Amino acid sequence: MNKGQIGSLFLVLVLGLFIGAIAGIILDRLFGIQFFSVFLFDNPFVLELYIIKVGIQLTPASLIGFVVSGYLALKKG
Repeated sequence: MNKGQIGSLFLVLVLGLFIGAIAGIILDRLFGIQFFSVFLFDNPFVLELYIIKVGIQLTPASLIGFVVSGYLALKKG
């Protein structure tokens, strides 16, 4: 893998996390259950960079999106 492919793979995986989280919220509201949008950890993963503070919280739906996007990205090459 060269640097371009690694960057593209990283972008696809991050987008898969976002798409999975959004799909989980839609499915939870559609079916009236609270399974896909339940937080897996008590506290979010926090990354502080001087001025910017980013917190990331994982859900089952975001992990499903991560796995599916990774599989599709690696399968297609």
